[in-house]
Amino acid sequence: MNVTVDDRGGVLVAHVTGELDTYTVPDARRVFESLEATSGSEVVVDLREVTFLDSSGLGALIGLYHRVSDAGGHLRLVCAGVTLRLMELMNLGQVLDISTELDEVSPNGGAALA
Repeated sequence: MNVTVDDRGGVLVAHVTGELDTYTVPDARRVFESLEATSGSEVVVDLREVTFLDSSGLGALIGLYHRVSDAGGHLRLVCAGVTLRLMELMNLGQVLDISTELDEVSPNGGAALA
């Protein structure tokens, strides 16, 4: 598992690759906790290259959602393949902002997600 973070005009984008599971989630949580969440902040987690996601990985994402929301920010998840199927099976789209594409950052500073 690898997590890299880009700042795209004030939008923090965390790209996660590989397996997000019990063994790798402590490293992911450390990165997620380092993401600055403030009022009006935009945090995007790109999960399109995640090959496996278990309940501990979901727990880390939900923890990040609560931390960002509690700070007054907004979290978006970009999913495909395995992660998209899991989000659909769990009906997490009812709670989390989930999309399938990460486009360029919009001119107003927010992430334009399809």
